[in-house]
Parts: sequence; C-alpha cells; structure tokens
Amino acid sequence: MRWKSGKGLAAQRKSLAKFSQFERTSRSMGVAGFFLLPILLPVFIVAIAVALAMSVSPHEILAAAKHFLHSPNALPLMGFAAAAPSIQPAAQSKANIQALLARATRDQGPEVEQALTWANGTGAQQFSTPTSLRTDRKVSLFALHVRGRITNGAGVVTYRTGPALLGTALFSLIQQITIRGQHVRYGAQSPLQMSGETAAEYMALVYPNYVPTFKVSVNGGALTSQGALGTAANATNDFDFVLPIPLFPPDLSGGDIPFYCLHGPDWPGNLFMDVKVADPTALGVTIASLANSGFVTAFGSATGTASIEINSERPLISKDFMSKIRPAVLFRITNSQQPTSALATTASGSKLADLVVGKDTTRVFLKVGTQLAATGAGITTFGSLSDTIVTRTFFSMDARALRFQGANGDSVLQDYLGRKYGRVIPAGYRIIEFVSTAGPSSANPKAAFSSSKLTAARKFELDGDVTGAANQIAEVVQEMLLGRPGLLS
Repeated sequence: MRWKSGKGLAAQRKSLAKFSQFERTSRSMGVAGFFLLPILLPVFIVAIAVALAMSVSPHEILAAAKHFLHSPNALPLMGFAAAAPSIQPAAQSKANIQALLARATRDQGPEVEQALTWANGTGAQQFSTPTSLRTDRKVSLFALHVRGRITNGAGVVTYRTGPALLGTALFSLIQQITIRGQHVRYGAQSPLQMSGETAAEYMALVYPNYVPTFKVSVNGGALTSQGALGTAANATNDFDFVLPIPLFPPDLSGGDIPFYCLHGPDWPGNLFMDVKVADPTALGVTIASLANSGFVTAFGSATGTASIEINSERPLISKDFMSKIRPAVLFRITNSQQPTSALATTASGSKLADLVVGKDTTRVFLKVGTQLAATGAGITTFGSLSDTIVTRTFFSMDARALRFQGANGDSVLQDYLGRKYGRVIPAGYRIIEFVSTAGPSSANPKAAFSSSKLTAARKFELDGDVTGAANQIAEVVQEMLLGRPGLLS
C-alpha cells in the first residue's frame, strides 16, 4: 500500500486512529459483556419468556437490548465490570498456618497398624514388625495392646508387688521397645529405646491422674480394671494392658504436637519396631511354679501365644499443611549399664551417666532401685525403688554443676516435679526438666537445653551423691530433639 503525501497522509492517520479507538472500544465491550453475562442472561431469558407470553417479537426484544447497551445508562455498569479486578486467593502466611494448626488439629484416635505374636521361651525373646509401620502421615503416639494368659501351677504362687505408680508388675513383661528406621535427612536412626515398665512409669509421672490401663481376669471371671493377679493353685490369669509410647515430648500443647511428633514421610517405608519380651520370672515367680512350662498363652486359652497389637494415633492434618511443616525428631534413649555401675561405689558428685550431645535435651529421667533376683537370662527388672541410693541429682558440664542442688536436695526436686506434674512423686524417680513452665501449664519445647551445640569433647553429665552397695540398678532416659521445627514457605 502506497501512502499519500500532505492532506492524504493526515487523512490516513486520522482513519487509523479511529480504527484503533474502535478496536479498543470493542474489546472493552467484549470484556464487559463477559462479566455482565451472569447478570444479563437471566434477565434476557425472563424478558423473552414474558415477551412470548405477550406476543412480542424476539426481534423487538433484541433491538431493545442493543439500544440499552449503546445507551449512556449502560456505561457505568460496563465500566464497573471492565474495571473489576480479578480476585486471587489470599496466600496463607506462616502465622496463619500455625494458628490454624493450633485450632484445627486433633488426633484421629487409636488405629490398628500390625499384630505381633508373642515369642515364648526361657529368658528374654525379641521379635520385630514384619513390615514397615505406616509412614504416609504423622504419628503422635504408638499404643501397644498386650493380651495373654499366665496359669499357676499346682501350688500357691506369689507375684511381686508392682511399682506404686502403676499398681501392677505386668508392664515388666515388655523388656524393651525400640523404634528404628532410615530417615531421609539423618540416615539410620533409632529414635526410641525404653523398657516397658519405665515407659509406663514415665507416662504416669508426666500426665496427672493417669495410669496406663490394665485389666485382669482370674479363673475366667470378668475383666477387672487394675485387678490383681490370682495366686491360688491352678488359677488362670488373663491379662489385658495398654502401653502408650508418645512420639513427642509429653505435656505439649495441641498446637505444638504436629511440629514435634514423628513425621512419617521422612521415614518412607522404613520404620520398624523391635519388641523384647520377658518370661514370667519378671513378675517375681519361677518357671517351675507355673503350668504350661511357664509360657504366656493366648488370652482366654491354655494354648497358643499372647498377642501384641500395635495401634497408632495420628494428628488429622491435610497433606497440604503437613508438607509445610519442617518437624523436629524426638529421641528417648535409655542408658542403664553406666548408671548401674556408678551405684556400686559411695561417692559425692559421682558421674551417673554421660549425656548425649548433638541434640537438644528436653528432659533427663532417672530411675533408681534394687534388682529383682532370680530372673531369666537377659531380663532386668526393678524389685524395689529407693530415694536413698542417690540423694542429690544434678547435671553438669565440664565438671561444673549447671543447676546447684544442696545436700539431700532431691526432696526439693521432687516437690518441684510434684507442682509441675500435679501429683505426688513416689520414691525412686527424678526428672531434670528443661521445658517445664510455671505450674501445670503446657511445656515449652523451644526452651530445650541446647546440647546440640556441644561437641563430644564437652563433658555433659548427669551426676549425684551415691551410697554404693551391691545389687543396685539405675536407668537414665534422655529425651532429646534433633532439628528445630518450623514452617516452610
């Protein structure tokens, strides 16, 4: 196309400007029509229906509509539609997500994972879950539901008295629980290793007015909550107890639990549980005094084997929110050999146990007493608990006490724990707290002792004044956190 000079060129430019203006107007009207469609379409349908009823031509209706759209009255409405901004969904801030988790999360309640068959034999026996525990979601707690029967022999049988905190010796049948697996970031880890009785006592201590559930049926009678084992000759003792294993520091607020419990997707298909069980000598009896070779048989039967059902409790969090949480990993590890050796010799400020570094410490739990005699091979059970073996418990670093305790200061420590947990602390237990707050309010895990910043060269210890003697035993359980939880963007 050839452009003309002078007036012809000006006319061409004017024509091009009018065409551009027409194009912009048409586009605006198209956008306006699109936004007005949900409003005008029902009006047009009703108008057409009324018009047909009144014998008005559809052409007349369309002409009236065209006239309205070109009239000044339609311009404000069209301008509003054209100027209406598109509404984008608001981005969830980290504060909003944390507030939502604090209010919306709840446990789904116990759900069966796997069932294990008891391994009978003389002494301790160990077995494992045949396949991985579920790792598709978070897990806040595992609950072991144990059922079986112990049958007395031809004579009267005397069972040992269980810890006053529990009211039964049955939990000592679970000698050790170990949870192990492969973490995507930290590699092979064993986040939990505790004896069954100590795990039950720990739960009873830190949860006011709580004792793990146990029931006993003697000679086929009704299951009696917190019932005693029958001692008569040939009596059958069917038992049923539940051992809870929390996978977060107990006493946290509900909003904190999702940040500190086990994050299943971090252990993809590689999370197992090992259970070591005891024969009935852990209950203070001999194998010879029992029927069925001392075997623990199936619940309600003289044959078969006892059962262990693994239940899980999980916070109900959607996958969208779950993926935004960067969790900490809880560890609860038992050291028994070193503290037991320390109780053989009388000393002031004696080292009871080396504490683990590289992880932040939330609590250190100490249990002290004497060993039950005549147990089977590989079985260790407390026959009694005592406050007089260790009389001053404190922690230190590089041989310097970090929390000073006066002589016989464990009385003050136990009083403090009683105020914290809302219960009387029985003999034999100490807890060095790092996450407690004033009174029975929720613990603050962010206050954990920063032992993750220490190296192996530092002497991080649990110490105490010891009155040494033979046959004394102790367990030190260190509860720790690996990593600092937070929210991902």
